[in-house]
Amino acid sequence: MDPVKKLTWLNYFICLIGFVAEIIFTIKLNPHENSVFIFLIVWGTLPLVTLLLFLIKTPRLLYSMSRTLVQTSAVVGFGMIYKINSIYIHPDPRGAIALTTIPIIQTIGALFIGLVIKIASQKYYRSMTSQEELEDEDEDEYLS
Repeated sequence: MDPVKKLTWLNYFICLIGFVAEIIFTIKLNPHENSVFIFLIVWGTLPLVTLLLFLIKTPRLLYSMSRTLVQTSAVVGFGMIYKINSIYIHPDPRGAIALTTIPIIQTIGALFIGLVIKIASQKYYRSMTSQEELEDEDEDEYLS
């Protein structure tokens, strides 16, 4: 299996871990109404859906996929660490407010990191294109 496919599947696997963690966190909170249960799952997985959209639009090249892996790991890791802290380590009534704001912070982080990756990828591809053009010109001069 080539490295690009490995990175792609690793990104999907990290998102799957995030989805499972959201369901576990929601079950741990034990909401009494089904509508609250569904809302917490949908609200918690909103950043993961954003990451999946970035993953779908990312070109399947090693440079882009490795950067997207950093984005996915950072967003999912931050959310899981903060929710574990709010639910298991330091549970308090204000933890519910933190749990509602974490997906907002994760989504903003995913969008910001995705934008930075997009700009860096464009610069990388432009430099690669200019290097290829210079090599082509050198080959043409050498042949003539």
